[in-house]
Amino acid sequence: MSTHGKLRKAEYDAQVKELRSQLGEQLRGLETQAEAKQQLLQDLGDFLRRKGELELEYGRGLERAAERLGARLREHPAMRRGDQDLPSGLQCCQAVLLQARQAGREHGALGEACVGPLNLALAQLSEDVGRLTKKAKELQQRSQEDLLAAVAEVQPALRTYQGYQAEALSAEAKLREAERQEEKRGGRPNPSSAPPGPPAGVGAKTPRRGSMTKGERLVEKRLVRAQEAQLKAAKARNDYLLLLGAANARLRVHFLHDLDHLLDCCDLGFHTGLARTLQRYMGAERRARGGPLGRLEGLDGAVRGLDPSGDKAKVMEANPNAYCLPPSFEYQPHEGDEVAEVVAEGSLRAELSQRLQQLQTRLSALDLENEELSKTLQATLGSLAELMGTEEHDGSELGIQESQDPTPTRTPPGKRRAQLQETESFYLAKLSDFLRDRSVQAKLESKRDQLQAALKRASAEKLYRTPQRLRCPRPLSQCPGQGFPSDLETFVQSTGEPIPLVVKSCIRYINLHGLQHEGIFRVPGSQVEVSELRNAFERGEDPLADPVTPISLDSVAGALKLFFRGLQPPLLPPELYNDLIATDQLPTGPYRLAQLHAVLSQLSAPTLVLLRYLFAFLNHLSQYSDENLMDAHNLAVCFGPALGGLPPGTDPVGAQPRFNAAVAALVLQPDAAFPAPPALSGPIYEKCMALHVDDGDCDSLQLEGVAEEGDAPPGTSPSALPISCDDPPMAPGPRRWWGRPEVNGARSLIPHTFPVLPECASPVDGEFKNPPTETTLEPSSRAEPKSSGDRQGLAQTFTEVDKAVSRHMTSVFQELRGRAALKPLGAPNSPPAFPKE
Repeated sequence: MSTHGKLRKAEYDAQVKELRSQLGEQLRGLETQAEAKQQLLQDLGDFLRRKGELELEYGRGLERAAERLGARLREHPAMRRGDQDLPSGLQCCQAVLLQARQAGREHGALGEACVGPLNLALAQLSEDVGRLTKKAKELQQRSQEDLLAAVAEVQPALRTYQGYQAEALSAEAKLREAERQEEKRGGRPNPSSAPPGPPAGVGAKTPRRGSMTKGERLVEKRLVRAQEAQLKAAKARNDYLLLLGAANARLRVHFLHDLDHLLDCCDLGFHTGLARTLQRYMGAERRARGGPLGRLEGLDGAVRGLDPSGDKAKVMEANPNAYCLPPSFEYQPHEGDEVAEVVAEGSLRAELSQRLQQLQTRLSALDLENEELSKTLQATLGSLAELMGTEEHDGSELGIQESQDPTPTRTPPGKRRAQLQETESFYLAKLSDFLRDRSVQAKLESKRDQLQAALKRASAEKLYRTPQRLRCPRPLSQCPGQGFPSDLETFVQSTGEPIPLVVKSCIRYINLHGLQHEGIFRVPGSQVEVSELRNAFERGEDPLADPVTPISLDSVAGALKLFFRGLQPPLLPPELYNDLIATDQLPTGPYRLAQLHAVLSQLSAPTLVLLRYLFAFLNHLSQYSDENLMDAHNLAVCFGPALGGLPPGTDPVGAQPRFNAAVAALVLQPDAAFPAPPALSGPIYEKCMALHVDDGDCDSLQLEGVAEEGDAPPGTSPSALPISCDDPPMAPGPRRWWGRPEVNGARSLIPHTFPVLPECASPVDGEFKNPPTETTLEPSSRAEPKSSGDRQGLAQTFTEVDKAVSRHMTSVFQELRGRAALKPLGAPNSPPAFPKE
């Protein structure tokens, strides 16, 4: 990595570290607020308990004083005589006695209420605050983990993009170097215009033509490599930009929306419970005092002024470092890359269009689900408010005897509290689903907007023909890794292929077409298609190389699972079961990964290579879980039974979930669990795969018939090379070749420009009586007129071709003219049309 890249990485790491610190401060803030609320309730409870004790003592004192007064009044002569008409003074004393006794009872009731029900209500409210804070903290931790996971996906995407961009720059530099070398060779004198020399075969210098042919093929080969590298870099850049936008969208949702709901969740019922308790206290005071007092009016106003929204705003204003939205993550382009947006050019346009359609389908379902969740949350909040705010209490709770009128049946306090907690748990579960779905929706909407903008820009620009790729067919007998082997190590030893063809082909097909496919590996495919795929691989064919008809992604996934299910012994044998599930009991962290690495190191090298390739692919697939709904756990459930075997006598119902948990850990951290390439040589999974058939380039299949730096055999004509590439090249180069796989039983190449033979023309003694006219395979709008000197030179060069080659080329041209006459110009998968003479 360059110094510039290291600086950018340091900035990214510093920003992530600051974000983690901010999220940690939010969690600490929740705990601090909960502690403050509980301390407030505890202090208020202590006051009410002390006041209740004083009121009880005061009531008992009044009752004792009233008892003494009553005893004295009973000694009065009028009372002894039993007179009905008592003196007015005695009547006043009796009134005072009655008031004192009533006041004693009321103060006693107030004291009992403060010590009993009111203090219990505050204790329950404090317990509710602690429980809700704990659940809200769990919700916030899940929200933060989701946010950090979205941010963590950006870093590997950035590294992948930078790696492919560096490869693209390197391939482009090699292409320019090859073009410069070809221009130097092309600047030498043309042998066709040289003075007549000795005849062919008698001292003629033919290596010159072979050297030029090798240079042209080298340029063509490097052109294909450069275009493939550019395509990979463009795909990697698109993924990086989409993930970057999704991470920033998730960041905004967390700070602007999720925190608001989480703080409301912490305050759920606090203000209502406090208001209800204080209102009960004021009712007891009024009953104790015989009516409203001036000092209670202020308390009543304070209770009415309880403001949850205002308190929440004050908390957020008091902690700006924890609750302010941090800066978004910036795009970090690789050196020399000026593109800063998603591109939808060429073959990427169809892929992005399909991805956009899948995103829109997923978003439509999320919109309906979120709408239903929002309605459910509103209804549940109403039920909670009703249970919290309209809770009825008997007068006996406060020690006051209410009216003797029959009252409606009330729900017992214990049952009412159970209903409240049940409704509260339901609300929190729905809130968790709502926050999760809105997080996914925000990320998907960000990706959708970027894809729509990219496709709109691509539609507004001038559309060029989508470049096609070179496809290098080879005989079936040369296809390594064919079939569904039962023993992996025997297969690798016999074929020398570390990754079987079925694994490479299925993974490549899913990589190119199905990373966003909903339910991949979970939804079963067509058994007919799976059987057809297996039969084709058993025959040594690759049905996914360039299928004529689309193949269901679920069927491809089913064929891949079928391959792993058929391996005996399984890749994760029963001997490792106990060691693998033991790692699941360890806390998540480096120690657990080190134990997984130690357990897997017991496997053989071929098994480790295949598992490393597979789990790297599954990790890449899990990064699109927002779209395909297949996270690490779901993938482990699908692949766990196919990859591992349980020890004999083990109950699969209880053992398989524990085994799947270990497989999920491998999906999440494949780089740490498996040996790195220096320690274990073998193929490595690529996130951005090329659109060609084989993993290797066409060099291994003798694309040009010679090595890249080698020389072609002297005097070898292009048509005589043992090669066939039946697709047009991806872009024009110094010289291009269009080929047919087989014509009249012989393989051949057709040059970019070639002479068209008149029907009456025929080779006579190696020469043509009628000079050929030059025609191009390109459409007429792209054809460039040639000078007459060039045409004469081309004709003179052509007359030097031997008789066998001339007869062969004539048959090829005549067949192509016949086919061009049968197919309309521009028909799909049709050879280029030739102009009529």
